Order: sequence, then structure tokens, then C-alpha cells
Amino acid sequence: MAAPDPERLAVWRSLRTAHSRLDRALTDALRTERELPLTWFETMNALQDAGGKMRVMELAELLVASPSSLSRQLNGMEDEGLIRRDRADPDDQRVVVIVLTKDGRAAWRRASTTYHRVLKRFFLSKLTESDVAGVQRALTKVIDEFD
Repeated sequence: MAAPDPERLAVWRSLRTAHSRLDRALTDALRTERELPLTWFETMNALQDAGGKMRVMELAELLVASPSSLSRQLNGMEDEGLIRRDRADPDDQRVVVIVLTKDGRAAWRRASTTYHRVLKRFFLSKLTESDVAGVQRALTKVIDEFD
């Protein structure tokens, strides 16, 4: 097997570094300004995008989270009143739907201003239209390999 292309390896390292730095900036801003973990915001954002509710397994898949770690996270969010667990079907107790509460929607709205401000400063404002198209095209190829 041939050695990996150094330029592609450099792109991989840059992608990992950019992701780590953005993740840190978002984590710090949300914790400082909104007292909210980034993982909680991402969960509320996924629920908001899905119309306010989603099955647990679909949420775990979307967030690329293990069901056990997501369950622990949801426990904390439920304790804070941000989400609630409902049964999707009264006849099937196994199917649980996570619902974004009124307080959860309010917390999401407040946090999304912080999230988008940081994302715009460090990422979105740096990309041209052709950058967006190229990055999307490349990442779609990678993501499609896992489907």
C-alpha cells in the first residue's frame, strides 16, 4: 500500500485542528454567556430543527452519540426542564420521544445568538461562496462513505 498523500494528510490535520478550535470557542462562549454545555445546545438545536420532538434513537444517530451517553445527557436536560420524555405510542413503551419544552425553546433561542455569533466570527465569515461549495462537496463524499 502506498503512503498517504502528504497534502491530503495536511488537509485532514487542518480539518481536525479547525474543528477542535471551533468546538472550544463554542463551548467556552456557551458556558460563559449562557451556562449551557455545547452538547445540550446541539441537542436542543436538533430538536428545534425537527419541529420540537424526535425519537431517542433518531436523535442519537443525528448527533452521532451513543445511546447511553445521550441518555445521561438527557437526564440532566430533563432535570433542568429543557426537555421531557414522552411515549410515542401508548401501546409500545419502548419508543420514547424527546420533546423540547417551552423553557428549552427559550434557552435555545438565547443560546443560538451566542452560537451563531461565534460560528460567524471564526468560520462562516472566512468562507467564500466557492469555498462553501468545495467544502460541502468534499465533506459529502466522506460522509457518504458511512451510509
